[in-house]
Amino acid sequence: MIAANLFYMSGGEKMKKMLPFMATVAITLLVAFVAVAFLLRPQTLEIGSVDLDMVTDGEYIGICQNKILLAVVRVDVKHHEITSIEVLEHKTSYMEKARQIAANVCSSQSLDVDAVSGATLTSDTVLKAIENALE
Repeated sequence: MIAANLFYMSGGEKMKKMLPFMATVAITLLVAFVAVAFLLRPQTLEIGSVDLDMVTDGEYIGICQNKILLAVVRVDVKHHEITSIEVLEHKTSYMEKARQIAANVCSSQSLDVDAVSGATLTSDTVLKAIENALE
């Protein structure tokens, strides 16, 4: 019945009938997009501390999945000191910042470093991956 009514209506009348439907669809899509974006947004992580005196020499792999962010690191330890940290996997657009936070940890020999400006969630994810490697 509705299809028959739309067939006999002029273009302007059809638009007036379709406008509420199109507005409802647009609002529903917007709400769904915001909900999915909120659910997939990485969260701030609690970063603990690592006692390097308890870590034996070796190569350690650490992984941290923070919703859509993934960090995989390789940490080399010799004589209870971190000798190198390599970021093996991270989101390409933030790889340079991920490497910067890893370098800061290596130079300070501690997970207690400032987040890289503009990449707080990346910093947290990389720090947690390093912590997971050394636990």
